[in-house]
Amino acid sequence: MRLLNLIESVLFRSKTVSKEVQVELKEIICKRKKKDFIDKFRTRAVGTEYSNPNGSRRQEAILQVKEKDKVRLVWAEGQSGSKDIVYLVKGGIGRELVMSNCFGRLDDKIAAQVIQWLNKENIVTAARVVKITGGTSKNPKLGCILELETYQGPKER
Repeated sequence: MRLLNLIESVLFRSKTVSKEVQVELKEIICKRKKKDFIDKFRTRAVGTEYSNPNGSRRQEAILQVKEKDKVRLVWAEGQSGSKDIVYLVKGGIGRELVMSNCFGRLDDKIAAQVIQWLNKENIVTAARVVKITGGTSKNPKLGCILELETYQGPKER
């Protein structure tokens, strides 16, 4: 997967980190079914003003995002010390994951909750853009508000 290789090559150039350390990326796939719906809430995307590990600018990526767009949630397990990061990537399911389409990430507390739901409670999360913020002379940096929906995951057999 090109995204995985790219993140690994950028993140692990540091002299203090062994080249054998791997970052595992997992896309959180959620098939929305009304009968499995649990809850929904809104949160702000964070880190939209920074660059991605490959050097692409998140502000350029967020210019391509529109309200009501579905957002792919990509979990980078244990990437930043002991905390998990959930990246926000534009693009539909089935399209190749490309880091230049990453326009931010979930807040650390929300990301931890989403990962806990996934791993311990078999609850999957879907995201959609509700509102684009900023882009004014008073607030030039773009951001966005997301709506996260949770669903009961598929039953294991």
